[in-house]
Amino acid sequence: MDMIAFCGLDCQKCPAYLATIKDDGDLREITAREWSEMYHSDIQPKDIHCRGCQSREGLVFQHCKVCEIRSCGFSRGVTTCAECHEYACDKLKELFVFLPKEKEIMDARNKAFRESE
Repeated sequence: MDMIAFCGLDCQKCPAYLATIKDDGDLREITAREWSEMYHSDIQPKDIHCRGCQSREGLVFQHCKVCEIRSCGFSRGVTTCAECHEYACDKLKELFVFLPKEKEIMDARNKAFRESE
């Protein structure tokens, strides 16, 4: 099953998602430590839980609850941003600076979407 976030991140490769579905306490601790350093934030192992960005109910990582890209995707009723007629918006372009692989994947999805219209 394909679990892609609105922005193109692969949920099935996300350590928060993996720690949740595997109920892996060690992975929660490692991820909390790594993300705390990476994002200069205080993330605790108890914060590492997620059922995927597309999940409307249930567990999502704390940032996902306030993610503007996720919120926009839900409001527009798209599966991913690649299906949006305003692809790629400025917020997505800013994110793609850090996610070049995801940009390539989303560009290909957007091309296929436009060709199917």
